[in-house]
Amino acid sequence: MQVISFMAIKGGVGKTTMAFQFAKYLQENNKSTLLIDLDSQKSLTGTFETKDFNFKDKHNISEILSNPQIGIIATTVEKNIDVIPSTSNLEEIADNLATKPNKELLLFMWFVKNSKELNQKYDYIILDLPPAWNLLTKNGVAVADKVISPMEPSRFGYESHTKVLQSVSTLKNEVVDPVSGKSYVSAKIYFLGNRVKHNTNSSKEFLEALKNINDVIGIVPEKEAINTSMLLKKGIFDYLEETGQTHTQNKFIASLKKVFNQIETKGIE
Repeated sequence: MQVISFMAIKGGVGKTTMAFQFAKYLQENNKSTLLIDLDSQKSLTGTFETKDFNFKDKHNISEILSNPQIGIIATTVEKNIDVIPSTSNLEEIADNLATKPNKELLLFMWFVKNSKELNQKYDYIILDLPPAWNLLTKNGVAVADKVISPMEPSRFGYESHTKVLQSVSTLKNEVVDPVSGKSYVSAKIYFLGNRVKHNTNSSKEFLEALKNINDVIGIVPEKEAINTSMLLKKGIFDYLEETGQTHTQNKFIASLKKVFNQIETKGIE
């Protein structure tokens, strides 16, 4: 089982989109996935809600943070996809947990408590983290094997790379076993160039800048098809097939699958 957290210091860079589309890619490849939404904006949660279904009366992530000894409270939404949804008052709940001991490890404790069953049920656990460096984000990083951080073609997008590395490094030094001195944080950090256009100076400069960054696992181009598939709450590959675009978009499909394969396999010993 792999635990992969999608993290960004600011919103609007495609973090939730990549988390959702990666989960749909895994589903297509018959992998069992648990999605955990740690973002109070509930964007990932909303991608699985329809006029006939919502998570209103379902268990949500706040119950785990408040009581890490609870069992697995996921809701099955599709074949091979379970979800632990967010809630709109999640940040308020997190504020109330700020005085708890080991507050950055609440989700970690839940993982440890349920590790056997989680490993039996899921091939992947994917977390969508808040677009800020806060207690919720720290919990999501502490449990991760990998952190995937999308960056967009902008000055802030490039600079966010340094902020992500610094933030995770600080957490790694803070969250340490008092006996062994070993950090609880062991995630490997990878970056993803996202929403890259082929004909703008900003994108060209961005691609040049990425050459100076280690651990960039791929580039995802700006595609209206991705935006449309998200509006329709569909996986991009299903959407392209349903709309008869598979043949005309075969190069894009191959490149995106290559990126997702990198997310799967990068850092696996």
